[in-house]
Amino acid sequence: MDLPITYKQLYVLLLFLGSSWMAFADAPLLRPYILSSNVQGDMSKSSIEVKEALVRGGFELIGEYEPDAESHVLVVTNDYLKNIARTDLGAVFAVAQSVSLTRVSGKIQIAYTNPQYYQYAFQIKADLSVVNQQLKEVLGAQESFGARGISQEKLSTYKYSYGMESFEDFLQLGQYNNQSQALKHVEQNLSAYSERLGKVFKIDIPGIATTIFGVSIHQGQGSDRAISAAVDSAILKHTPRLPYSVVVRRGKVFALHPRFKLPLDFPDIKRTGDHSFTRIIRAPGAIEATLRLLTQKPE
Repeated sequence: MDLPITYKQLYVLLLFLGSSWMAFADAPLLRPYILSSNVQGDMSKSSIEVKEALVRGGFELIGEYEPDAESHVLVVTNDYLKNIARTDLGAVFAVAQSVSLTRVSGKIQIAYTNPQYYQYAFQIKADLSVVNQQLKEVLGAQESFGARGISQEKLSTYKYSYGMESFEDFLQLGQYNNQSQALKHVEQNLSAYSERLGKVFKIDIPGIATTIFGVSIHQGQGSDRAISAAVDSAILKHTPRLPYSVVVRRGKVFALHPRFKLPLDFPDIKRTGDHSFTRIIRAPGAIEATLRLLTQKPE
């Protein structure tokens, strides 16, 4: 038989709910990128200095590329990120952390992805504040940017709007009999379609059959350059969003769905008007078509 709740029990419950609400209210809003510095400098020299600092700070440089003439992307990882990816699928998408240098109005913006923003967006159980602190110690942190701010709760169930994909709605690109066959096919197609996409990095997760490729997109409405030109209009640039991660796991090839990933990288993007989602309405389909080349039979 259900017993009636006492006034004392009700009081304790209200105290608990109140403290939980206060804790949630006090949680900081998160933004996708962190600005390290924005100063005069030479791009080549600054890139070398940042790479050396990252390596000294315990990071491993796994790739780099230039999306356009005004930007340079460095991709790093470390043992902590690789270890948590062994048991957490969401952490696979956070193994590669991007640091960018972007020349804007004669200055160089050095910025990096905010690990804690993507921790909640990718539903990662481990605490990425550790990585956040490491990057802060190496590069510094002037301010976070890229959004007005999103709560941890909203990020953990993020989707741009009703009917759009969420984190779990992966873009399934192909499936093979085994991991080695899948890796062979992806590598062959990266070479065969090198004019349309490129390999920025490849990293294996130790102990499990999982490999992540960092992919740049060179052509079409889904290209890295086209998207930046269409919607990356703020003073501080979203360059650390690049490159695109493609996962090969136990013979399956998949990626975050573009209709989830693009809005996540530009969470304040308007639906209509200049520099709005309508300006890149065909980009998700174009990205999907390009990524599917990785598992198609080369012509």
